[in-house]
Amino acid sequence: MRSPAFQPRWILSLTIAAALLCAAPVVAQDDQKPWTLDSNNWQLAQDLLPEVALNRVKAGEYIYDVVPVDPDKFKQLYSDKFWTASAANEGKYDLDPETCGLRDKSTGQMPEFYFGYPFPNIDPKDPMAACKMAWNFEAANQMGNGQGATFTLNGIDSSGEFKRIKTWLHLNSYLGRSAGPIDNPENLRSVAMSNVLEPQDIDGVGGLTKRINDWTSQDKAWFFVPSTRRVRRVNAATRSDPVAGLDIFADDLNCYGGKVEYYSWKLAGEGTVLAPVLSPEPLKQKWINDHRAEVEIPYFKGAYETPGAKGAPWLVVENLKMVPRPVWILEGQSEDPYYNFGKVIMYMDKDMYRIWWKLVHNRAGEYFYNAMCAYHWSNNDKGDLSVVTPNMVVGVNDKTNRACLAGRYSSQFIELDYEDDYFTLYRLSRMSD
Repeated sequence: MRSPAFQPRWILSLTIAAALLCAAPVVAQDDQKPWTLDSNNWQLAQDLLPEVALNRVKAGEYIYDVVPVDPDKFKQLYSDKFWTASAANEGKYDLDPETCGLRDKSTGQMPEFYFGYPFPNIDPKDPMAACKMAWNFEAANQMGNGQGATFTLNGIDSSGEFKRIKTWLHLNSYLGRSAGPIDNPENLRSVAMSNVLEPQDIDGVGGLTKRINDWTSQDKAWFFVPSTRRVRRVNAATRSDPVAGLDIFADDLNCYGGKVEYYSWKLAGEGTVLAPVLSPEPLKQKWINDHRAEVEIPYFKGAYETPGAKGAPWLVVENLKMVPRPVWILEGQSEDPYYNFGKVIMYMDKDMYRIWWKLVHNRAGEYFYNAMCAYHWSNNDKGDLSVVTPNMVVGVNDKTNRACLAGRYSSQFIELDYEDDYFTLYRLSRMSD
């Protein structure tokens, strides 16, 4: 079964043929050469984009540089070490049927550590296939060990930017790490710390989230407000609340930021999409000591900050490449009554397990929002430490015709050994001192 966002290929072929006969400016593309998608040849993407994005291409609001890639070469963005570990995981894991939790067959419990895809070969006919795909997605998220970057959230409407927030986010993974296991006394999967730098009226507002390595618990999350000097516990479902009134959500990190167990997962179909990347080539990690590396990153420049640029104000006009990629089409839905999203449709790469696009419906079942999630890769000189990093989210509210560009940082760091007391409430409450 195919998602309604995609049309059968024979319709695409007839559309293109008819356009050529009528002398319309649609030109067939060489599959191996870069090309530009715009309103003159939008039919070429009729099977390659969610309908809401394709409509903006037709209207001249979206223009994309398309760069075909060799599938085998693209897979090399992940290290041989990762692929070898994935193959060795065959048969080691299954799922808890009640929660979709990952289960080590040898213990019947959630594993204390794993590396590589838990499910290197998935039969799409398996009733638990979508849940297994979600765990492969999680494994790809965690291979980067610890990471951090400073970035902006830019709220944009038809007249340009209306709000800008500058913040930093630091993350650490305990499972799935390419550098191997580390001490984990709190039995965590991951932890994250954030802090707002601008504007001045919210400078110092911070957050701390800890994800417990079990099948049933909610994330532990706290916020610190400098004006009151108090740390406040918040519900994990706030991931589905708009960030500071912008058209972006905490759950947009990696296009899904929650626990795998939070969603009921369903495989709805498969297809091919244009996937947003900084480059189909890896960036270089510059190691400044034995535990920290820095990565310089070209900037995703938006139309709103580029005089004379065509397209929607939130269109990225520099450094963004779109690569055709095979995807699974998944549906996820939370049963948490405090979670604002209803059905979420996600387009997940069949090999790399990245979510490139998602379509979000409210709890009444109405579509209102889509997110395009871009990534970059980096490797060390030996080639045995590969990292995939979410670089940008373009969140678009199609009900209000507003958007948010989130991320777009110019540098990041990779950290293998954070200080033991770094991700703590004490640190959270002292960040604005």
